[in-house]
Amino acid sequence: MGPNSEIKQLVQSVSDRVVQFLKDEAGIQVSDTEFHFHDVKRLSLDALTSIISVEGHLSVLFAFSYSASLAETLNREYTQGLGLTDEEITDYVEETLADMINIVLGNVLTNFQLVGEAIHLSPPVVISDAKNICRNKQAKFMTSKLTTPVGVVQLYCIGPKELFDQKLDYV
Repeated sequence: MGPNSEIKQLVQSVSDRVVQFLKDEAGIQVSDTEFHFHDVKRLSLDALTSIISVEGHLSVLFAFSYSASLAETLNREYTQGLGLTDEEITDYVEETLADMINIVLGNVLTNFQLVGEAIHLSPPVVISDAKNICRNKQAKFMTSKLTTPVGVVQLYCIGPKELFDQKLDYV
């Protein structure tokens, strides 16, 4: 998964940017942030999870896993002003979550780019399967849990990315 200190710094930077995104784009305040950098044995995916692959000298997967209540509130606030009906707003939830992970990682990764080497992001994928992922010997997980008054988002950094497909199943 690359040098641990750089990955740890990346997870912290992504967490900071998510806090700012939630505040700026949806008026949602994060009340607590909890990091786990060592010995994470299991990831628990919640109602909706957006996933993106990072390629370059940092070769990892990032997943943002949202409680249903936070995803719904974020989507409603993010799409406010678009003139959509309630039904149409519900249809945008996956696009909202894909936008968020893409924007956050795009902003943060510019600070981790090596001179002359590009960092590439895959198109985001959103899954709606709540499931647990147990760590095998080769995998490494680092996590950050952000708690808000309307729900929780878990940020997962997973590597090496070659062990997983785009739905976080082992290959």
